[in-house]
Amino acid sequence: MMKTAIFLGGGASAAEGAPVQSALFKKYFKALRAENNYSDYKRVSELSAYFKQMFFIDVLNDDLDEINFPTFEEAIGLLDLAVRKRQSFRDFDLENLAKSSNRIGFIRQYLVLLMAEVLEDKTAAVKGLHRSLVERLNKFGVLKDMIFISTNYDVLIDRALASCEDTFLDYGIDFSNYRSPMCSPEERKQAVSLYKIHGSLNWSYCPTCNLLKLIKYQQGLLKLLTDPSQAVCAICQSVKTPVIVPPTFFKDMSNSFLNIVWHKTEASLKDVGHLVFCGYSLPDADMHIKYLLKRIQTNRTDRLKITVINNYQGKKMEKAEEEKNRYMRFLGTKTRFTDDTFEDFCQRPENFL
Repeated sequence: MMKTAIFLGGGASAAEGAPVQSALFKKYFKALRAENNYSDYKRVSELSAYFKQMFFIDVLNDDLDEINFPTFEEAIGLLDLAVRKRQSFRDFDLENLAKSSNRIGFIRQYLVLLMAEVLEDKTAAVKGLHRSLVERLNKFGVLKDMIFISTNYDVLIDRALASCEDTFLDYGIDFSNYRSPMCSPEERKQAVSLYKIHGSLNWSYCPTCNLLKLIKYQQGLLKLLTDPSQAVCAICQSVKTPVIVPPTFFKDMSNSFLNIVWHKTEASLKDVGHLVFCGYSLPDADMHIKYLLKRIQTNRTDRLKITVINNYQGKKMEKAEEEKNRYMRFLGTKTRFTDDTFEDFCQRPENFL
């Protein structure tokens, strides 16, 4: 069987119950107000001030059901662009000599942690679709021919692959506590590649030691707040940071580990004959991915087979047509655009492969 790459977008996680990025803020502030939990006063007050000044929203008092929240991309994209341009907003500055400087940096971190908190809560109890997919592929003996690529930060696919006893998960990079199976293979286990090209909620990075730690199969990013021992590097005592590339036009791909992941992704896709997109709409903001896809598609002698699985209950026909046109405009009219859902694919992947 030819090699197949399964590309997982946000719709794949949404099918398990995880919120799409446009609903993150409403879910977060609703939960915060329901629990009346303002224990992390600084984080809540900073986020509240940011939304009030930048988007004229009082997240602690307004009717959340009536609010038209900005998308996560818009909220964090403003901050990313300010950093790139070395500019500030009134009352929200970059680094300087003032005692309370770099407010933009703090709020950006708080927005990433907000996302992590919502995803942690919503993916605790899931339908098991990713696990069904992995088990089905393993049952038919084709899991070894699969490459998984994910734009999602959650660990749904990580957990599913880790639950398969005869596989060894290969992220394409070495962690300080988990080495690539290509370097240290285990007997009787097959390596299955998972490339998380936008980072992951179970990666923590020490910028001083330049070391990446894998918090195995847990969304461990929140421990940077809740567990001080997780926030500090055991070697140099520096504060560790998450490796998360938000879904914005202004992506920072400078992290050396992410560069390796992207390189491994491109190298692996050269040997792939079939690329299956699941829950991914090919958004305009993902120009890095479009560039990668076009390189893979054009720098080969054979034709790459492409299948798109991105339907869901209640999806409007106009939106489906818009996505179909976007795929075919960019990747060609021979792209197979199905009416199937991610659930359909997970239950019967053999019908598509």
